[in-house]
Amino acid sequence: MSSVLHHVRNHLQETRKRTLQQLCGVTLHSDLQERYMDWRLPVPLSKQRLERLDLIRKAGALFIHVPKNAGTALSHSLYGCTMRHESIRYYQTHAPDIISTLPSFALWRDPVERFLSAYDFIRNGGGSHVTLHPSFVARYADLTTLDLMIEYVESASSIYKLDHVLRPQNWYVTDRNGDLAVQMMFDIKHINRVSCFVPALAGCEIKKINTTQRFTMALTPSQDEKIRDLYRADYALQRHLKCTQMVS
Repeated sequence: MSSVLHHVRNHLQETRKRTLQQLCGVTLHSDLQERYMDWRLPVPLSKQRLERLDLIRKAGALFIHVPKNAGTALSHSLYGCTMRHESIRYYQTHAPDIISTLPSFALWRDPVERFLSAYDFIRNGGGSHVTLHPSFVARYADLTTLDLMIEYVESASSIYKLDHVLRPQNWYVTDRNGDLAVQMMFDIKHINRVSCFVPALAGCEIKKINTTQRFTMALTPSQDEKIRDLYRADYALQRHLKCTQMVS
């Protein structure tokens, strides 16, 4: 009888989750907090979310984990685990003390290169350490060419209809007004120099994690242009990148 009750309870919880997601127009349950913030609804955080905030406080730095930007590797170095893809707005709302007292930073990656990495990730069903979320497996199954993937992003009716790997980088690092809200951004090419600016990373070894098999070949000029147009706001972030060339 206990196993039956357990099954029923789990079924009801899953039904409730799916209903909430549908009502709020999100695909990922983890996006509900972002959606609540869009609507300025003060919904309390779960125990797990509060524990992750404490990890950030103990580490002494806030790293905004933009997907496909070596975030898994850096999160493990800094926090000892993989952190979710929360936006800077999430921390502004739920942990203003972190925003006001700790250095915040993120990594930037060339948008075309990042899109190709996302395409490889989706075609592989994930990477070596992180899998594609089940909610997107079926809907991405037919996106077997770059052109189809580009068309899918172009036609997305909402940011919440895209898996994190296809969302623009600026969505994670800007405030409600669209202004950059992290204190520092670094080009992913200079990841090994970030510790010179973020004391919490001093002595940490950043190992490559979550690799994927490559599917992509050379882009056509048309494909390159379309991807650049889709993520033009991310190219605008380049002017904010921290200069690390003079740091040895």
